[in-house]
Amino acid sequence: LLGSWKEPRQRAVVFALGATGLLVTYGFLLAAMVPYIAVTMLFALPLLLATIFLIWRFNPERRGIRWAAVGTLSATLALIGVMWIPTVNPPFTDMFYLHESAADVILEGRNPYTDAYSVSTNPFAPDGAEYVGYAYPPLTMIAFASSHILFGDSRWASVIAMMLVVVLIIRPWETMARRQASALIALGLVFVFQPWVTLVIFNAWTDMITLPLLLAGALLWRRHPVLAAVMFGFAFGTKQYLVLALPVMLAWNDNFRWKRALIAAGVAALTQLPFALLDPRAFWDATIATGLSVPIRLDSSSLAGLGLDLPFWVVIGASVAVAVWMGRAGGAASRFLLALSATLSVAFLLGFQAFLNYWFFVGSVALFAVVVSVSSGAPTGEVVAADSASGLGPLGATRRPATDPQGDPPP
Repeated sequence: LLGSWKEPRQRAVVFALGATGLLVTYGFLLAAMVPYIAVTMLFALPLLLATIFLIWRFNPERRGIRWAAVGTLSATLALIGVMWIPTVNPPFTDMFYLHESAADVILEGRNPYTDAYSVSTNPFAPDGAEYVGYAYPPLTMIAFASSHILFGDSRWASVIAMMLVVVLIIRPWETMARRQASALIALGLVFVFQPWVTLVIFNAWTDMITLPLLLAGALLWRRHPVLAAVMFGFAFGTKQYLVLALPVMLAWNDNFRWKRALIAAGVAALTQLPFALLDPRAFWDATIATGLSVPIRLDSSSLAGLGLDLPFWVVIGASVAVAVWMGRAGGAASRFLLALSATLSVAFLLGFQAFLNYWFFVGSVALFAVVVSVSSGAPTGEVVAADSASGLGPLGATRRPATDPQGDPPP
């Protein structure tokens, strides 16, 4: 269908209309469960149409038009934040109350990994279960606690992080071909109009903090590999489950894999040190031991939701096997993001819990693979045939390069 339109802007508009139309339709169908989603979609629809109009009516090669697209999509996220944060009663989730408690503890000059507190809202936890100590890594804690201190609610951290993702997807300061610019605006639109984005923001889920860091690392992969590894390190330092990214990196088939993995692991470790050194036992208990002791969540969107409680070693073994298998293929940053998305999908599918935010994260990382592939074109003209050494072009074309960016022959 897209191939029948020869003009790149027409293809981008059709893609954007089709994808967002499906997403909006799905959003309205969800109204039976969460009516406020339909209300949000109605208010956001004019901004969606305005973004599509920009692609259709104006030349997206012009930086001003792409800045306007960034502004429109960011305004959509701000609108969602305004509709879901100050106007709806706070969610009854332990994550939200941990964020708020950590902010209060920091303002009092105490250690959030010993003093932050929330009652567990896990319906399958024993009566009286509670969280003593902040349950997420320091970078995540700083982001959400700072949001609470500065804006009065921790959840604005997710809105700001998603705005940064929009900026990184469209990158209006760069010179690029029309088809690249059109496609990136369309991909930014699809990212913003995922139906569950409202609940991801509302419930104070932490995964959004990781996304701009991951995307930044992937975009820097080819030209600035050391800086890319640093950005990946910051990303890995935000969520415990991203330790599964390290087997992907270690298995990656290029000459830079050891440096990349060591830099990323080192940066991730350094982000933990300040609070880990304050009270090592409390830090371990709050961020690792408590999570490993959570009982199976029968309300999961995974096999756990069917009552299948697999041993921990089976979950880790299967995830690492996929990580190594995909890592050995090597290739470009887009391939790395796909490998990471696949590895985490296996872990979430087989693990003891997985909710909407887990799959939102996996889907967003896969979408970033498309973004990076589209972005791999030369800044002065056409999209290049292949992204690095992957052999897969951004629009599905194939070619066999002589070497990859690190000097290896293609596998």
